[in-house]
Amino acid sequence: MGLILRKAKVLIIINMMLLVFLLGLNLRLNNANAQSNGDSLIIDANYSIHEFTNFSTIQTNTDNINISIPSTKWNITNLELDFNDIKLGEEVRSIEEGGESFKPIYKLLEGYGVQLNITEDITLLGVQIQGYVQGVPESPVYVQINGYDQFNDWPNNTVYGEPVLINISSNPNLWYVQTFPEPIPLSKGSYYLVVNGSAYGPSDNSKHYWFLNEDDSIHTNLYTSKYDGSVWSIEDQGKPFRHKIIQRTEQSYNPEAINMTIEVDGNFYNITNDLPGSGKVEISDINLPLNQTDLIFPVYHNQSVEIMFNASYILELENYLPSPGTLQISETHDNNWSVIPLINPDFSNYAVKFNFPQNWLDVNVLRNDINITGIVDINYNENDIFIPTNLISEGDLWEITARSSKIDFGLDVSRTEFLAGQELKFFISEPLLNGNYTFILNDPFHDKIYTSNNTITSESNSFTYIIPSSALDGDYKAYIYWFNGTDAGVTTQIFVITLPFEIDWFLVASVGIVIGLTSAVSASSYVLIKKSRKKSAARKEAIYNKCMDILNLNYLLIIEKKSSLNIYDQVFTDKKLNTTLISGFLEAIRSFGLDITGSEEHSQTIKLEYKNSKIIMSDFKNFRIIFIMKDLPSHQFFESIEALSYEIEEKYGTHLKEFKGNLQPFKNMEDLIKKHFGTSFLYPLKLIGTGKIKISATEKAMIGRAMISMKKNKSKYCFTTQLMQEKGFNSKDIETIFSLIDKKVFQPII
Repeated sequence: MGLILRKAKVLIIINMMLLVFLLGLNLRLNNANAQSNGDSLIIDANYSIHEFTNFSTIQTNTDNINISIPSTKWNITNLELDFNDIKLGEEVRSIEEGGESFKPIYKLLEGYGVQLNITEDITLLGVQIQGYVQGVPESPVYVQINGYDQFNDWPNNTVYGEPVLINISSNPNLWYVQTFPEPIPLSKGSYYLVVNGSAYGPSDNSKHYWFLNEDDSIHTNLYTSKYDGSVWSIEDQGKPFRHKIIQRTEQSYNPEAINMTIEVDGNFYNITNDLPGSGKVEISDINLPLNQTDLIFPVYHNQSVEIMFNASYILELENYLPSPGTLQISETHDNNWSVIPLINPDFSNYAVKFNFPQNWLDVNVLRNDINITGIVDINYNENDIFIPTNLISEGDLWEITARSSKIDFGLDVSRTEFLAGQELKFFISEPLLNGNYTFILNDPFHDKIYTSNNTITSESNSFTYIIPSSALDGDYKAYIYWFNGTDAGVTTQIFVITLPFEIDWFLVASVGIVIGLTSAVSASSYVLIKKSRKKSAARKEAIYNKCMDILNLNYLLIIEKKSSLNIYDQVFTDKKLNTTLISGFLEAIRSFGLDITGSEEHSQTIKLEYKNSKIIMSDFKNFRIIFIMKDLPSHQFFESIEALSYEIEEKYGTHLKEFKGNLQPFKNMEDLIKKHFGTSFLYPLKLIGTGKIKISATEKAMIGRAMISMKKNKSKYCFTTQLMQEKGFNSKDIETIFSLIDKKVFQPII
């Protein structure tokens, strides 16, 4: 007997352990350490660092200002230029252009020359001659400048500069330019321009012809000479060869005397006199963005020939450098700001300035993770940080940190307790703060389960979250973070979510197994079955109540509160109603009621009975919803009123706030009525067809009932009341009709 009792005790213990084990599996107990994911928020931010520099350089022997910048990111803000050694540039001076005669340079007569009289110091760049070549030259022929033999008036043996190989062709109608390899400086005096064919070979039969003026030249004093291969001799006087000289003179000019100007960004600036042959110009606040690294600023004057000069300039540049950063917003401490400027000096004379928001406190500057705040200039009056040239090196890592106080804002929360599967909704209180809002919801274990980012406007200032049916029971904490680039804040709200009782078949099976092992746990099964029946009854009651609420509904009015004008109304009965008269009557009753309650700050619902009608009035912000019904509705109906009010505010809040009598924005209001109250249930139903839609046996039977009704009444549609007349109203039929409307098999005819 004792052995049997001991076995029975062991069996009971095993069964109880098994029950606990199975229940433990079903309840999914969580003993892990929770991590807080909503207590603070880190936001990426962008800042602007003001970098500026200046540099100077010199250009020589130029006719415009050409500036090379290492990067196009810069803007030119100031430009200071000094000009000196301002002289005429290249000019072509014609000496002799007339005459039809010509002389050949060939193997028997190897050169000709014409006297040059230089009246001022010049730099000779080249010459032009007119002639042509006959045959194909085999020997080199040169153009050169020789000295002048004062005793014999012919060329001497001195050659100035470097001769250039003659440039000529067989076309006799052209002037041919001969450019010397290097400019030749010539002082005032006489010289000879020579075409030198002394290298002609005995087999070279080509000839180079040079035109000259033998009849009417005005240069009667100029000599021409010829070279026979051994000596020079005088050819003639007053009959010069055709030639022009390309020169630069050494005369200096003052910029104002020749109206010198410089063009910068389409604007012209006068160059003023300085020392003789020098000038300057200062251009401030030009703010010229660069689109290329090489800039050319043209210089103009009133001379017919080019002006050359040397120039030195100082250029001031600036740029606003985008720099990344972060902001940490926390419920427990001040906002923490961080800027990571990517400072990279393009020039040796380079500095930066950062303008920080006025609300920043405890600003610190770190270079290579070392705090150097004490040696930089932080000005809290101007709200800027200046980092000078001597503290900046290429490759340094920089960070600017600060803190700021949180900005307060509020929430408009009408309820804080919800069931799993419902919609959690709240508004940002007015006046709204411009900027970005982030909504984070933490579950009872402090794990982040939802995030939403919104730019709140007056048209939409709400946040919503559909609570899943699998949600955990307990306190959920919502964090709402706000950020506008310079300020930030956070507010929190606790919501309580309750999980409705549902049949868990795994638990039922577990209990069944345990019951099979021991009768000690049979009570648990009874409790589960009792709860299941209770829930089933509640669901049927909810479906039945929804149907009866719809059938009880006679009129619906939505009124803008300030004007008391109807923005939408709908009739669900054959009797007509003067909606304007009834809304005015109800407004008077409502005002009387408000005098008693003494508050318009929150939404409220008033219930009235008038003759055989029940009147429901619900106020919400700028509008009022009025229902006239045959009987008072269920509790579910009032929950639907609340949900409808929130969605009207979300979709039409701006139009209601600015309402001036225009009803056009509210034309789709009926869609919201059908969504929240299922009023499609009252409309005539047209049978569309099932297509590929999955249809249950119960739904097939209801479709058959509809077809019989339409055939009997010889109609293309039927009413829900016709589908339920035989058996009366029951939750199963009502649920089936709603399902077929959702599947669009039954289409309400509006």
